[in-house]
Amino acid sequence: MADPILGVVFENLTSLLRNEFSTLSGIKSKAQKLSTTLDLIKAVLQDADHRQLTDRSIMLWLQQLKDAVYVLDDILDQFSTQSRRLRGSSSFKPKNIMFRHEIGNKFKEITRRFDQIAECKNKFLLREDVTVRESSIEVAEWRQTSSIIAEPKVYGRENDKDKIVEFLLTQARDSDFLSVYPIVGLGGVGKTTLSQLVYNDDRVSSNFNTKIWICVSEVFSVKRILCSVIESITREKCDFLNLDVIQRKVQELFQGKRYLLVLDDVWNQNQQLEFGLSQEKWNKLKSVLLCGSKGSSILVSTRDEVVAEIMGTCQAHLLSGLSENECWLLFKQYAFRHDREERAELVAIGKDIVKKCGGLPLAAQALGGLMSSRSGEKEWLEIKESKLWALPHENSILPALRLSYFHLTPTLKQCFAFCAIFPKGMKIMKEELIHLWMANGFIASRENLEVEDVGSMIWNELCQKSFFQDIQINDYLENISFKMHDLVHDLAQSVMAQECMILENANMTNLSEGTHHISFHSTSLLSFNKGAFKKIESLRTLFQFNYYKKIKPKYFPYNHSLRVLCTTSLPISSLGSLIHLRYLELRGLDIKIFPDSIYSLQNLEILKIINFVKLSCLPKRLACLQNLRHLVIEGCYSLSRMFPYIGKLSSLRTLSVYFVSLEGGHTLAELCDLNLGGKLNIKGLQNVGSLSEAQEANLMCKKDLRELCLSWKSNCGFSETPTISAQQVLEGLQPHTNLKWLKIHCYQGLYFPTWINFLSSLVALELRDCKNCVRLSPLGKLPSLKQLELCQMHNVKYMDDDDESHNGMEVRVFPSLEVLSLKELPNLEGLLKVEREEMFHCLSSLTIFNCPKLGLPCLPSVKDLSVYGCNNELLKSISTFYGLTNLDLYGGNQITSFPERMLRNLTCLQTLKVFDFPKLKELPIELEPSPEQICEGLQSLRTMKIIYCEGLRYLPEGMQYLTSLEVLEIRECPTLEERCKEGTGEDWDKIAHIPKLNIGWRE
Repeated sequence: MADPILGVVFENLTSLLRNEFSTLSGIKSKAQKLSTTLDLIKAVLQDADHRQLTDRSIMLWLQQLKDAVYVLDDILDQFSTQSRRLRGSSSFKPKNIMFRHEIGNKFKEITRRFDQIAECKNKFLLREDVTVRESSIEVAEWRQTSSIIAEPKVYGRENDKDKIVEFLLTQARDSDFLSVYPIVGLGGVGKTTLSQLVYNDDRVSSNFNTKIWICVSEVFSVKRILCSVIESITREKCDFLNLDVIQRKVQELFQGKRYLLVLDDVWNQNQQLEFGLSQEKWNKLKSVLLCGSKGSSILVSTRDEVVAEIMGTCQAHLLSGLSENECWLLFKQYAFRHDREERAELVAIGKDIVKKCGGLPLAAQALGGLMSSRSGEKEWLEIKESKLWALPHENSILPALRLSYFHLTPTLKQCFAFCAIFPKGMKIMKEELIHLWMANGFIASRENLEVEDVGSMIWNELCQKSFFQDIQINDYLENISFKMHDLVHDLAQSVMAQECMILENANMTNLSEGTHHISFHSTSLLSFNKGAFKKIESLRTLFQFNYYKKIKPKYFPYNHSLRVLCTTSLPISSLGSLIHLRYLELRGLDIKIFPDSIYSLQNLEILKIINFVKLSCLPKRLACLQNLRHLVIEGCYSLSRMFPYIGKLSSLRTLSVYFVSLEGGHTLAELCDLNLGGKLNIKGLQNVGSLSEAQEANLMCKKDLRELCLSWKSNCGFSETPTISAQQVLEGLQPHTNLKWLKIHCYQGLYFPTWINFLSSLVALELRDCKNCVRLSPLGKLPSLKQLELCQMHNVKYMDDDDESHNGMEVRVFPSLEVLSLKELPNLEGLLKVEREEMFHCLSSLTIFNCPKLGLPCLPSVKDLSVYGCNNELLKSISTFYGLTNLDLYGGNQITSFPERMLRNLTCLQTLKVFDFPKLKELPIELEPSPEQICEGLQSLRTMKIIYCEGLRYLPEGMQYLTSLEVLEIRECPTLEERCKEGTGEDWDKIAHIPKLNIGWRE
């Protein structure tokens, strides 16, 4: 595949050559000559990029070129770093002279290397500045589609087809406007096949007067599409040259007719594909197509969500892959065709081969066809163990996916290909990936956009083009995780080849001079072969994904070119030699003091210190790392102070924790000018004495901050931190209204500030160990609040004691709240002081822990209820939780029986857990009745667990009528376990029908 990093790196190198190296006397002319050489090479890159797919010698030339570029980048980076260190010193000082001499020699050698590469390119007859004209682009024959279904049988698409057909026959038919229904999915997932199924459905055929199928592909030509419409309807070649004539002919053909137009395989216009779809082209085409009668519709298939946004009039249909069983049926259809015998050993291997498909029908079909000509078990095993791109005659799967890659810009290509560093199936964090892109120099800031924002735009574009899937978004912090389809991962690996290696065992023979990125799992790799690493000329990334085992430092491979290092093992004394490092993530090192050698890492942008349980302090001069943008410190429980003057880090965007102290350089004023985002935990607020000191943190202006935790010392008594002082400090720490998550710990004030009421974007709130607080703010008015936790607040009586009348109008209270956790609130009497009809309508999960005075209102929306420290009043209220599906009851030391009819109304209950009721003698009376009464109550119950209920004497008769019960677990209940012994126990007949029994730790 193409080597996109060349174009990206050249842009950086050319600028550095002309600006930085030109200051070194003696090599200025050489620098200019090398810059010219690079420009000449860059001019032929696009042609070389295309031709390397069929010419191995060009592919090897490109690899040599890339390796040289990496070395040159190291030289330039070393020069830039050392120049900053020596700036202001005399050029005649020994250190300076040695540095200039070393750089001069390296530059002479790399110049000679590029001269050889430039000379070698001439023998390939590469063309300069190759461009592609719209007229020259033709759809390859293998990519052309038609309305005819080629498959003998289609699997797993019936529901998708019915959904689209229903839309066309109902919503679209009744609409006065032209309906456009987009189908979006990965290449090879079956978008065309689904469109064919819809197109050929009898219900669709009878609903439309005219149906037209057009394969659009990369060139979205309005004229060509309209000509295709004419030819499809008239069955005659369209020879019109004038666009106006063509448009009028189409309108004439469509006039008064309800038509269905399928536009298959539409691509979006971008820098690499200027002839794709644009808003302007779509508007021009749509204006012609509005002439059909009511109900006319367009079905569009595309890989790009942007196409769906431009053309669609409804939500796009995101087409996912087939199930493993459906893939197997499709694979089998090709592998065992012509009545070939399905031998058991081949079936077993075939089902493993199908796992390579990752749900893609195209892959199942191609691999099935490949196996149809192979009859031996050995041949099948070879295919099973092969990488996808190394399969013989692999000419359909990756080429189909490669098309999407081919039309990316160089930066997008490099950012996507780098994802090969992650193991298959791994959940990848968007923010971490962007940081890795930054560290490797793949992305840079643009005009008014920070580099992180550029990275987010690139990630969004790759996501829209279906390179990423299984997107999960955390509402509270806007954290985004995603995965890559296995075949998309194969595509990335085929692009990177040996440049990116995932080490899965101690075999490192595949490492080569051209390896630049390595990841590994410590579970399978406990030592490195240092000799294998010596052949690597410029290693940029070394990333450890499993943090539970450590590699002995003496086996740790060093390469001074590293930009990214993530590991649990490091000879810490050598850290300072990694001067190119941009990303450093260290986990679980057994050290108390961080080494001062980190001062040498002047290029460091991201520093993550995770689980250093003994670490007590950070280097005092850490603020000298002027390029630091993200500082993450987690799990360092012995750490109680920061390095001073953190405010000097003007580029800092993430600071996970900050300790306030009375010493100079450790006050809240250090945070004033920092443009922080993400998470921030401010500890030691007992050391802030006034409103004005608190306001110096300037939290109100930090609009990118998403999570804020404000903590006082946990054992700080009332006399040490006067209540009025704490209240003033908290008042001065008002955050921006963009804040999503707020935590307040060990606050000693009586009341909370009014600014909490104005956090309109707040999604989660945690108030913990605020023992002096007597009243909460009217939290029920927060419009976006979804999660609320109150813990160890001894004087609070109500979650919201707002009793204003609101002029007789019904006001919704906690309109968005979904998860509520109430823990150790000894005086809490109720949720609201004044109950209302419009309250807690979204509440689905409720946890109550040691709230002895609490009574609950009717909460029918709650589905999950966990009660720790049960009392009779709480248990009685359970009967009003009509929508409950999961009920966990823990710890009722004085409970001998449950309230009557406690479970009678819980018709949706699926899981019941009763834990630690030592005096309980019998289960709820609802389990005693006749089959008819059971049907009125617990007919949905599927799982029941009874644990640590030593006093329970027997199971109720009604157990035998719980026909939906699938799992019964009884542990630490001696009498009950004896009665439930298989075959001999007195209660055995009551439970014998339950499929899964776990009695006394025995299954």
